[in-house]
Amino acid sequence: MRYIITAVFLAIFVIKSPTMSAQNEIHGFRLIEKRFVKEVNSECLYYEHVKTGARLLKVMSDDDNKTFAITFMTLPESDNGIAHIMEHSVLNGSKRFPVKSPFDVLSKGSLNTFMNAFTSRDATTYPFASRNNQDYFNMMQVYLDAVFNPLLYSDTRILKQEGWHYELASKDEPVIYKGVVYNEMKGAFSNPQREHLYLILKSLFPDNVYGFESGGLPASIPSLTQETFVNFHKKFYHPSNAYIFLYGNGDLNKELELINNEYLSHYSRMTEKISVTDQKPFQKLKILHEYYPVLEGAATDKQTYFSYNFVMGYNSDYTKSAALNLLCEVLVNQESAPVRLALQKAGIGQDVMATVLDYKQNGIAIIVQNANAGDRAECRRVILASLEEVVANGIDKNDLKGVLNRYEFELREGSNAQKGIALRSRIQPAWFFEGDPFKGLGYESVLKTLKEGAEGRYFETLIEKGMLKNSHASFITFEPSPGFDKIRNQKVEEELVAYKKSLSDAQQDALIKETQELIAFQNSSDSPEALATIPMLSLKDIDRKTEYFQCKSEKAGKNTLLYYETETSGVMYPSLMFDMRVLPQELIPYAALLSNIATSLNTKNYTYARFNQEMNLNTGGFSTSVTSFQSLTNAAELQPFFVVSGKVMNDKAGSFFSLSQEIISNLKCNDPERLKELITRDQAQLEAGFNREGFAVAMRRIQSYISPQGVFNEMIQGIDYFRFVTDMSVSFDTRSAEIAEKLEQTAKLLFTAENMTITLTCNPDGRKVFLKELNGFISTVPAGRAKEQVWKFEPENLKEAILTASKVQYVMTGYNLTQLGQEWNGKLLVLNQILSTDFLYNQIRVIGGAYGGFSRLSQDGTMIFGSYRDPNLKNTLEVYEKAGDYVASFEADESSMTRYIIGTIAGMDGPMTAQQKGSAAFKNYLTGRTLVMQQKERDDVLATRPEDIRKFGKVIKEMAARSVICVYGNTEKIQAEKQRFNTLMKIRNDG
Repeated sequence: MRYIITAVFLAIFVIKSPTMSAQNEIHGFRLIEKRFVKEVNSECLYYEHVKTGARLLKVMSDDDNKTFAITFMTLPESDNGIAHIMEHSVLNGSKRFPVKSPFDVLSKGSLNTFMNAFTSRDATTYPFASRNNQDYFNMMQVYLDAVFNPLLYSDTRILKQEGWHYELASKDEPVIYKGVVYNEMKGAFSNPQREHLYLILKSLFPDNVYGFESGGLPASIPSLTQETFVNFHKKFYHPSNAYIFLYGNGDLNKELELINNEYLSHYSRMTEKISVTDQKPFQKLKILHEYYPVLEGAATDKQTYFSYNFVMGYNSDYTKSAALNLLCEVLVNQESAPVRLALQKAGIGQDVMATVLDYKQNGIAIIVQNANAGDRAECRRVILASLEEVVANGIDKNDLKGVLNRYEFELREGSNAQKGIALRSRIQPAWFFEGDPFKGLGYESVLKTLKEGAEGRYFETLIEKGMLKNSHASFITFEPSPGFDKIRNQKVEEELVAYKKSLSDAQQDALIKETQELIAFQNSSDSPEALATIPMLSLKDIDRKTEYFQCKSEKAGKNTLLYYETETSGVMYPSLMFDMRVLPQELIPYAALLSNIATSLNTKNYTYARFNQEMNLNTGGFSTSVTSFQSLTNAAELQPFFVVSGKVMNDKAGSFFSLSQEIISNLKCNDPERLKELITRDQAQLEAGFNREGFAVAMRRIQSYISPQGVFNEMIQGIDYFRFVTDMSVSFDTRSAEIAEKLEQTAKLLFTAENMTITLTCNPDGRKVFLKELNGFISTVPAGRAKEQVWKFEPENLKEAILTASKVQYVMTGYNLTQLGQEWNGKLLVLNQILSTDFLYNQIRVIGGAYGGFSRLSQDGTMIFGSYRDPNLKNTLEVYEKAGDYVASFEADESSMTRYIIGTIAGMDGPMTAQQKGSAAFKNYLTGRTLVMQQKERDDVLATRPEDIRKFGKVIKEMAARSVICVYGNTEKIQAEKQRFNTLMKIRNDG
């Protein structure tokens, strides 16, 4: 499950057909309106449930990826996380499905393509999608029973497990807080950017729901009681407060019949109307100065965040919401954006971004990072001055047209494989706040208004009224404080010590007993009778034939063109892939740096500002990156590429090549001022990402201990690369000429004709156009190919811990099974599914209180066990050590085994966009994955028996004995277990 703060928005236009008769009812639902919406190419039917007032929208698409979602407006009144904890808890058993977690039983054995639940500031949504008809209706029953008939009313263990509880192992041990959401939010608030967002919303909305942390503040979660919890469900989880969304080619009659007969018909209409009150505008700007923790002794220079935040309108106004997003781009996020340039010139911060605050009352936040706290007054002055200048002189029309083109391209492309899920998010604002579910389905009228507005002063007026003359705003300084986490931790420890002291001996005994009983419950298995209530498919429902994506190849001069043809709505997705093996090993990180900054450098023909305009005006996206492919037939063969890629309409193929030529032949790396700006920003963005994504840092790091590809990935985006860029940033003034020379050398070696492979995903017409442009382009690329270099990647067998101020851990261990003699076969995928959804899930999440525990398996044989937002370290590593015993003694009846197999297949058969299908085809070609290999893998999965799983016990035990370890986590927690590691490190060498 995910905790989501902001919803995606888009714009609106619908074609109305005559409203149907009010007497047109079916299964308790009255048809309110029927419209054909051309942007989704579907008839859309809006119903109201007569008895309860529940609202339902059906998008009658021919898409077989059927989608269901039920949303409730859920409005917290404090920071105790009640909405978020409720989201978790309703999925822990229901009246009809009395297992401990129907959600997780389903996840083991459903063909779903999407299955989730998430909480926003004012709503909780339970969505899923499936291409299998029976699976779709099975899941609909389980979801509806979960939200309307949860066991949480009578089973108090659910709140304790998912939310919080006191735990006392013995009278000699301290009392601790435990709970899945409690630890999830400790992890979330270990990220200063996450806490900064909380402060932004608290400052702008002190008097309504958006000022509360619906996910839960760790300090406030323990105030939640069972009585308050139950009353929240009674109030908000009622059909009268429900918004039901259906999408796809599912049987509407059957959908409405199930929803009404099994659930809604048992309720009456609720009299209380649930609504979000507006925050009254401020009379003057609010100014805040707050602190976040960093390690003791850590550098605090250039570590402060500033934000200037404005409330500007309503998110149900899709035109204005779209305009705010475009303003974020033209004012701040683009390379030549005026606010960005003004802050750079003033030397304030190392990066800046703007984002839309997408709530009922929406607005813009301008966030400056890696600044000095003393610059707060100047920061505010510079931002205001730059906005005033924009209003006075007007926004560059080409900048506006460019971002509008990109926005329109994204709307028309419809690149999300989960179209139903995306549509549901788009319609929510107007459905919630205006009662109009149609308004968010289209976009033509919004585009028309925005294009007209770009020709006049629509956007400048928005800036003037919404930012310069708007007192409903805040300015926040968020400054690092070494050791501040100790103060917070000490307060929690004092609370717990005081609580234990308040308990009598008898009460302590009772708490110990309660702790033991909860652990026993968590360790227990659902009865066969309870499991039998969960509907499931049979193996007969599984398509035994794999879906294999195969590209074709042809010669274009001396170059290879790999192409995949499919329906693309007139969009083509070309890439130029340059083999990096021509580079000396020392230039690998320079190639990574070049990929991060290439589209932001000046060229011989364009300033970086003009180049970005050209990208926006002529493409739907244009970028450079570094990637690699590991051969499945030769473990020693790694194919690394520098990639220039884009997406354009078929008639714009020439634009892709003209932009590519600027990157390949005309880059100017010798502008020291510009180069320094980009390197400094790259370093700042990496550091922000590391603070935000401890899981990704640890996962990438541990893979570098196991495989050459892992070493390569660490060099181009991990801690090794971060230190490379940090050193370059610090020493730039004395090394600028050397750095420019290295980048030029890298480009010269990479960008040659014979070193280039071309890939293309398109429709047949697109390939014809592309080939006409390609031959002329190849003639402009320097001829030849440098000698291929020999790289020596030697993974170190490390047990390493990364010391941070995080409140939780990300604990990883793993090894390559093929190096232990285990040949690859599809049955390993079933093993991976069992370990992830059963053993590790129960031990790490349910019992251990972490947000997640999982196993990951790569096709090269690398298996990694990991935990996510984990309060533990020692206990988690001990769980991993027991995995071999679990596998060796594994037992499963026919029903359970079928669930594991179906769940494995579901992970292999998700819906894909045209671009994703092409990417899969190219990967198959480059890694040597054949149809025969893929089909055998599927056959192995379908044939897996419990005895096959038990045979893996030996290799999993050996993996535990030889495994590498990487832990990203709390310094004190790591120091207490330092004997387990041979290396303790900090991400920054300076502290």
